[in-house]
Amino acid sequence: MDSELENQIGVTFEEDLDKMLPKCDIIVVNTLLTEKKVSAIMDTQAVVDGCNSGHIGGYSGDVWYPQPTPKDHPWRYMLNQAMTSHISRTTINAQLRYAAGVKDMLDNYFKGEEFHPNITL
Repeated sequence: MDSELENQIGVTFEEDLDKMLPKCDIIVVNTLLTEKKVSAIMDTQAVVDGCNSGHIGGYSGDVWYPQPTPKDHPWRYMLNQAMTSHISRTTINAQLRYAAGVKDMLDNYFKGEEFHPNITL
């Protein structure tokens, strides 16, 4: 990355992943799943161990492995997780319903009201 652009947007390119990770507050992994690459990206148990030990502050994702996800999947019970619906390739109307449902849940949470498990997204 051009150093002038780095200064302009307030970032520093770090080529060495091992040097970069300790500096990060948030790490986002985005990758396309293809027929040639069908294995999981995250090590399920490593994520659980990291969240439960506090080494990882939290984990959020929208894809579970394997799918369909079993009821005893460890991500369902680990600390500091926020798994969301995977919404790529959905219609705009569906995304609007998801957004409205999430907003309703957050509004209820911040008002101290009960969570309504029958909300349809």
